[in-house]
Amino acid sequence: MKFLECAPLDRLNDFLDNLNLGERTIKGCLEAYSCKHSGADKKLSVSLSNEILDYLGKSSSDNDSPSPVESLSARTSRKTLVYLVLALYHMYPDYDFRYLSIL
Repeated sequence: MKFLECAPLDRLNDFLDNLNLGERTIKGCLEAYSCKHSGADKKLSVSLSNEILDYLGKSSSDNDSPSPVESLSARTSRKTLVYLVLALYHMYPDYDFRYLSIL
């Protein structure tokens, strides 16, 4: 994944930086990343996908009742989760999100 500069997001970030709503204040930012894997992202993506598939195999054999994890059986859902975890890695490089995908 690669961080993408996006001028319209800069304007939105200025707005979201300190949005006062009376008793509440919102502090936030928006960032854009490409979804094309490069370098270490490819290895991490494959690793995360395999961990999810392993977890799905174990959870389905342990429990026959429906669970929210079943939505990850769809390839598109797993891919979206991997993209989100990779984005977190890029946004917060000091944290380890390796086990986030199997929670």
